[in-house]
Amino acid sequence: MTSNTISEDDLYRTTSQYRLWSFSPEALASRRRGTHELALQRAWQHAPTSDGASDGAARGSSVDCLTVGEELRLVQRYCNQIRTTSDHFQWPVQVKATAVQYLRRFYLSNSCLTYPPKDIYKTVLFLACKTEATHMTLSEYARRISTDPDAVLAPEYKVMQALRFTLDVRQPYRGLKGVLMELLNMANGMVGEVIDAETRGAKELQASLLDLAKPSSDAKTPWKAPATGSVDVKHLTDRINAAYSAARTILDGPALLTDAYFLYTPSQILLAALQLADEPLSSFYLTTKLPISSDVRPKILATISTCADLLFSFSDAVIISKEERARLEEKLELCRDPSTRDLVQAHAAAMRGSDEDDEAKARKRKAAREKSRQEGEDLFGPRLNGVGAGGG
Repeated sequence: MTSNTISEDDLYRTTSQYRLWSFSPEALASRRRGTHELALQRAWQHAPTSDGASDGAARGSSVDCLTVGEELRLVQRYCNQIRTTSDHFQWPVQVKATAVQYLRRFYLSNSCLTYPPKDIYKTVLFLACKTEATHMTLSEYARRISTDPDAVLAPEYKVMQALRFTLDVRQPYRGLKGVLMELLNMANGMVGEVIDAETRGAKELQASLLDLAKPSSDAKTPWKAPATGSVDVKHLTDRINAAYSAARTILDGPALLTDAYFLYTPSQILLAALQLADEPLSSFYLTTKLPISSDVRPKILATISTCADLLFSFSDAVIISKEERARLEEKLELCRDPSTRDLVQAHAAAMRGSDEDDEAKARKRKAAREKSRQEGEDLFGPRLNGVGAGGG
């Protein structure tokens, strides 16, 4: 009798992140184009015109709206704003990563032309704060970012709708920490869960680590081999810690500011970051988990390398400056949807409508009860007050 083992990959495929927020590059680009085109059509209906044109396309042809690329760059700028704000508050890294993914997910079904990110980023950061159990009151949060508390809450339901009410964000940080602990155990001659442990014991694995090739010149790790060329356990421990630190920096930056979370799994992202940090160390670790004889090994390695290329291609220089952000937001104001210019007022109106609906429903229920009572009296006659069962 054989038992079925559920792998981490099987578990990940059951998550909302895989089912709702995983795409191919082509599908992701198509989704963004579709969202932009729908928003553009609405924007053209409200675009100002000097010739009195009534046709939407004719009206919009004279307005210079944001392109898909400009929208994406503006969203990326506010993803970076979330990172800096979260770091300023000294919140756990999970809050930052969750908030960034909320913002990126929001703009798959919404356009900057409808909801500018300067209005939304504050809401997603506060929502992530609550999701990741990091306590800060609304009033304190609003005070520290110099905004109105109502401006934080007003878009929250719209954000929840865009997220399809899925608040879980799977991240690579915990997995990377696990890799660190496993490598440190191997470096110190303690074998963990290693595929080839039967053929390579603790001492053999430790010796293999000590004999690893040096990181390449373009590796992200700050570790340098000792001048003597002889690596001992302390040097090896320093190398592993340095690779971990470099990989964490990649996860905190390029992994959040690119489409990595949409295109790859958390484990693929962390292994790609480790590969950029220290490729020989990353290859060694993969060998302990993925036998060279495995049929899926080439495909897995190719996927990790593709993810590493994406992370490597990112540069802080691509984040737009404050001046360019101001220019894009000024351009945005010329063609944005006027119905969403005041989200606080729209939210208040919706709440008043909800209250009025509740009152109307209460009146209907009361009227129904009164009607039911009246019909009962019509059928059996009025209640006989003061007449006892044994009266005579």
